[in-house]
Amino acid sequence: MIGIVNVYKPRGVSSFDVVKQAKHAFGTKKVGHLGTLDPMAEGVLPVAIGKATRLFDYFLNKDKRYVATFYVGEETDTLDAEGEIIKQGGRIVSVDEVQKILPEFIGEIRQVPPKFSAKKINGVRAYKLAKSQIEFEPKPCNVQIYALTARKGPLDRFIELEIWCKSGTYVRSLGKDIFEKLGTFTTMTKLVRTSSGPFKIENSISLEQLSLGRQEDILSVEKIFESMPKLNLTDANFKKLQNGLKVCGDKNLQDTYMVCYQNVCYGLAKNDEDGNIKVTTYLYEGEENG
Repeated sequence: MIGIVNVYKPRGVSSFDVVKQAKHAFGTKKVGHLGTLDPMAEGVLPVAIGKATRLFDYFLNKDKRYVATFYVGEETDTLDAEGEIIKQGGRIVSVDEVQKILPEFIGEIRQVPPKFSAKKINGVRAYKLAKSQIEFEPKPCNVQIYALTARKGPLDRFIELEIWCKSGTYVRSLGKDIFEKLGTFTTMTKLVRTSSGPFKIENSISLEQLSLGRQEDILSVEKIFESMPKLNLTDANFKKLQNGLKVCGDKNLQDTYMVCYQNVCYGLAKNDEDGNIKVTTYLYEGEENG
């Protein structure tokens, strides 16, 4: 059993809880998610089954899309609705004001991770230090923002941001920086991840559907990477790779491509400096290498 289930994680449930449910539903211990969502966040959580868990590094830096809702005029210590209010009285800003300054936050920008985050500080999770009231300052990091759009929120003093960014972006910090630039405070009250790499919210399944453990809900590796360039192995080359021997790659393939045997994905690969196939992620069910 190998593939990925595109799960819609509801608010109030941890990513670990979803993985635990998937293990029970599909009767396997080899399950892992491809990118954590905090308990207060909801939306797309890709869950890998079997050897697809080896794809974690491949999906680590893929693009993400979010819709975040911010309450204007207050700030909490966690920068979200689960924290304690530490600042109040910020002025109310309009959607037009926010939209006008968003271009300043598009591209590669510097941001400071929230103190209440999983970021490690000298080997310790930042949120653990923050909960223990230990003083520290997270180091700024570079993040990539591709697009930003502001729109009116569900009620007065609420503004929504549509965000397209690279993995590693802290949406809470982004909101803080944007509204701080306008001379006010903000707190994120809702976060929905609408896509993670190729996985979209409109194609996700609920926890109730996940609990059924249906094979048809597992997206095959071949389906996930159907748009990726492919190199099909002959019987002879398949045996060579199985035995650790060199096999000539396709010189026209410069980036990552899928190696297949009898229409089944053997793994993801790149050409090495000599033009031979270098399998970076073994996915073949009968392959125990890597």
